[in-house]
Amino acid sequence: MALLDRLIDGSLPFVFHYQPIVDLRRATVVGYEALVRFPPEIGLAPDVCFQAAGLCGRRMDLEEAVLTRSLAARCNLPPNCFLSINLSPTFLLTPRWDAVLAATGSLAGVVIEITEQDRVEDYDRIRPKIDLIRAQQGWVAVDDAGSGYASLKHIMELKPDFVKLDRFFVGNCHAENSKTTLIQMIGHATDRLDAWIVAEGVETPDELDELLRLEVPLAQGFFLGRPKPDMLPLPVEVTAILRERARVLEHHGSLLAHADRCVIAATRDEAERIIQNADEPDFAVVLDEFQRALFLLEVHPLLGVREVKDFMRVQLSNDARTILQRALTRPATHHFDPIVVLDEQGGFQAVVRIDRLMRSVLDARDY
Repeated sequence: MALLDRLIDGSLPFVFHYQPIVDLRRATVVGYEALVRFPPEIGLAPDVCFQAAGLCGRRMDLEEAVLTRSLAARCNLPPNCFLSINLSPTFLLTPRWDAVLAATGSLAGVVIEITEQDRVEDYDRIRPKIDLIRAQQGWVAVDDAGSGYASLKHIMELKPDFVKLDRFFVGNCHAENSKTTLIQMIGHATDRLDAWIVAEGVETPDELDELLRLEVPLAQGFFLGRPKPDMLPLPVEVTAILRERARVLEHHGSLLAHADRCVIAATRDEAERIIQNADEPDFAVVLDEFQRALFLLEVHPLLGVREVKDFMRVQLSNDARTILQRALTRPATHHFDPIVVLDEQGGFQAVVRIDRLMRSVLDARDY
């Protein structure tokens, strides 16, 4: 209890580490999340420390102390960057927040990131608070979308400027179609709200590639940059990786952006074994020595595992409308068979479902 009192009154100092939030297409840092780091004497992770403070009836005191210190760090922001600061909806509804906001004045360059630990019982009470944040030139984010109390209803009620996707859905997203579907669903919702989606917890190149393919605009995670005591630019090697991957996607157009996960097997027997014994992915392909597709197996929702015979082949340079027109010339029973995408040398690149291409064309018409 004495240590907690010292944290709150400032006699036991704490610091912040700043994790970069990255524009994936431009390969540049656009913001930083302020993450509190308590001194070793506390011996607890920040979230556990806040929970312990709550048990002592001091959580609002601790949250106010952390909030005030984090707002003061705004003066260290690099140009054209924002500072994202965590705030519970419970604190947002207290007079303490009103006092902090009055003392701070403008919130220019600040994103108030509403955490998911507390349930919002009355959105009519919280909306005026959000309106006031925007009136003070600040932005609002919903943290950990898809987990805890940060449901889609929560997002639609708050209409945030940023939606931060929970790291559970980002981890291994390149290998799990269910996660890809959820990212796309939240992405469509944020588009309609004129908000930005931020993918949290990017830790591998494969996850990064999947997010780029899905056209997720912003991301953060250990692969892009670990939290540091200073607000640092992207490491040179990460910038190079992002630019190269963005260049490849831009060069190849939209086809790869709609590709499905597909495993490559050495033999047909291996392909059948893999696809029958795994939940993901839905396709397996066998290639010859020149990387040309020989067999394509699909997990069909009605027919089970089947071979896609005489599959349609298209070039990376083909556009979605042309491909759909070609697909409709096939026999009616094969209109929705997946297609195989090839590079200029005829080598295998990806498998694409027709329904995904149809959605991309329809979405393009909306704009």
